[in-house]
Amino acid sequence: MSSRRTLLAVVVAAASLPLAACGPDNDPTPTPSATSARPAVPTGATTATAAPTGGATGAAKPTGGATGTPANDPNCTPPVVPGTHKMLNLSKAATATTVYAKETKYLCGKPEGGWIDAGEEKSYSFAPGATAKLADLNYGTHRVTLAQFAAHTDFCLNHTSAADTGPCFDRNTYDVVLDGFGEITDITQVGLTKPAK
Repeated sequence: MSSRRTLLAVVVAAASLPLAACGPDNDPTPTPSATSARPAVPTGATTATAAPTGGATGAAKPTGGATGTPANDPNCTPPVVPGTHKMLNLSKAATATTVYAKETKYLCGKPEGGWIDAGEEKSYSFAPGATAKLADLNYGTHRVTLAQFAAHTDFCLNHTSAADTGPCFDRNTYDVVLDGFGEITDITQVGLTKPAK
């Protein structure tokens, strides 16, 4: 018998043997593997696969677009941020030379609306001649030195008992203007918004 016929005879003989996988205690019922087990679907039920709502991490995306506007809040208009500006939330007290902050995105809604953290902490240096403004309770701002600005951030973030008595606001949000080198030329505390008339 040639080797080809021998091989063919072995294959035919193997195919004719009954194939059975035994479960525990020689039970002839096959044992399902962990990967093949799935819940039973009742008769007449249909299964649906939901489209993913998040990115690689599975976090839910806002339903109202890139600004984070919820679809159920048609009266919310997110503020427009000019190209050289960034809205930052301070993550720790600043110094007279450096700001530590997280980038933000705008989220409409109460009570959690406003500029929410949307990135990792980064450090930003002040450009030569940079200016700083702090918000007041009359919907305005006033200019301060970078040292005064740093002391105010320490007062708001660390609750120090320094002589600073200026108001602190939720999330410690600042409107920052950056130059071509990514350095801060102007930083302004975001305070109260005037009520609509």
